[in-house]
Amino acid sequence: MDTTDAAPTAGVAACLLVLGALAAPYLLLSDPGTGLGVYYSDGPLGVGAVAFLAVLLVIVFLSGLQERTPPDTVAGIALVGGLATVAFALVWALSVDQGNVFSFSAAWMSWHRWLVVGLTGLLPASAGVYARAVL
Repeated sequence: MDTTDAAPTAGVAACLLVLGALAAPYLLLSDPGTGLGVYYSDGPLGVGAVAFLAVLLVIVFLSGLQERTPPDTVAGIALVGGLATVAFALVWALSVDQGNVFSFSAAWMSWHRWLVVGLTGLLPASAGVYARAVL
């Protein structure tokens, strides 16, 4: 598998990891209560923008992988979308109320938002590798 196939595949996998990390508290917390909704809605846009862009970037990466769109267009959209996803995730993570984070019974929720930010960093990385391969 060459880089022009591996990078979009990695991008799709990274998007799915981000979406999985965002869904994890709903699946793993025994009683999330209303705190989880408040946790995800903190910040100017909440984490919904991150989830939306992750879903959108799956489509973008797949269009590059299946060669349905010119590679340079896919590379540009994926790179800008990936950087925007990181920015939205970082703004959300910095806006989360600390009191709400520590109200959850699971200790891993204290670092969950930073995991989301770290995983979103994989999106522009794979888009950058793809851009370098096709341009």
